[in-house]
Amino acid sequence: MRYRIPALILLLLTAASCANVGRFAQVMNPEELSKDELKKLPPETTPEYGFRVGMEVNVPGNKDEILENVDYQFTEFSDCLNITDRGEEARRYTIAVVDGTFRCEYHHGRCNGEYDSDYGLIIVSYKAFNRKGILPVLKHEWAHVYGILRNDHKNLNEVRECTGY
Repeated sequence: MRYRIPALILLLLTAASCANVGRFAQVMNPEELSKDELKKLPPETTPEYGFRVGMEVNVPGNKDEILENVDYQFTEFSDCLNITDRGEEARRYTIAVVDGTFRCEYHHGRCNGEYDSDYGLIIVSYKAFNRKGILPVLKHEWAHVYGILRNDHKNLNEVRECTGY
């Protein structure tokens, strides 16, 4: 009897975490991306702000849901930070949506978002391990685009309320 309760707890924890097992594997072995290939993704345009969004074919989400979510997130972001250009600065970049964690120069080589002005890209994971919702770091990357968030992240706490990360 005394072994059944710990075994049951372990079983419940394992079952509850199964949804994250795939994401955990992606975090441990992030995808290698080609920014040149991401720039070639056929762009879709968001209905409200006209952002260009390219999506890898393996992204599991519904295309229209993703496009609407990008507009929704920008409305929240711009309202919170009093951005009044209706996305003009952000429209200079293509938002590339990828399936999971990818290799990058930051965060010990594992990223769920990256702003690259040289390539004209904002790269974001559709979902991220241990983060809620879709495109969970998009607002964070927009904060870089608008120069609100420093590249060294030393002012991250000042913008976290508006970026969620």
